Amino acid sequence: MRVLFILAALGWLGLAAPLAARSGVQPDRPLVRSIAADTLFASVQAGEPLVLSLPETYRGGAAEYRLLRGPALSWLVDRSFFWRTLPAERGLLFVLIERVAPGVQPDTLVLAIELN
Repeated sequence: MRVLFILAALGWLGLAAPLAARSGVQPDRPLVRSIAADTLFASVQAGEPLVLSLPETYRGGAAEYRLLRGPALSWLVDRSFFWRTLPAERGLLFVLIERVAPGVQPDTLVLAIELN
């Protein structure tokens, strides 16, 4: 009886090994393509205002911008991003801005701001 159990276990391992090996195979290409967002970097002293002018054109067309996610006391007017920082704020913050240009799909622009 013990021999049958050992043979059954070895047989099960022999059948399971190819399945385990197949499950680790990666597809030739990803199912979903990810596109890296353009990133702008800025630095500001905590407590000081940050005023940043965004690029005027994108892929040959006039760019328009819309704030998707930003910190409190920040706003976007046309191409100008403004943020009134507080003295206690520190670290790295990411602002998400949607960029639209004629004939181009909307794109996400990331603004990485380092607060000193």
